[in-house]
Amino acid sequence: MLDTRALLWVLLSPERLPPATLDLVADTETALWVSAASAWEIGAKFRLGKLPGVQAVVHGYNGHLSRLRAEEPPMSSKHALAAGLLTWGHRDPFDRMIKAQCMTESLGLVTADRAMAALPGLQVVW
Repeated sequence: MLDTRALLWVLLSPERLPPATLDLVADTETALWVSAASAWEIGAKFRLGKLPGVQAVVHGYNGHLSRLRAEEPPMSSKHALAAGLLTWGHRDPFDRMIKAQCMTESLGLVTADRAMAALPGLQVVW
């Protein structure tokens, strides 16, 4: 699963990703996942002016996911409870949901976020 930052970098600044990560994302054999929490985060931060330059991503979001061959795992109360129950000091609700989905669905996470990468029970790809 791509976290929000990794998704934005894939779409807008692929040079910021390690070559091996870009190769993995480009490989048609790789199952790519993007949480609906990323859409929520991008929309909220764009509205607040915290993500300048992402207007094309906001307005063409589903098309971008299709071009990446990315799928959205279902978001359910199972994931919401797991996110809420995480014993992790990180308060960001978007990161908590993404972590909970990865752990619940046994998905690796593409992230540069050291706080996410340091969490036990999460397979990190970067």
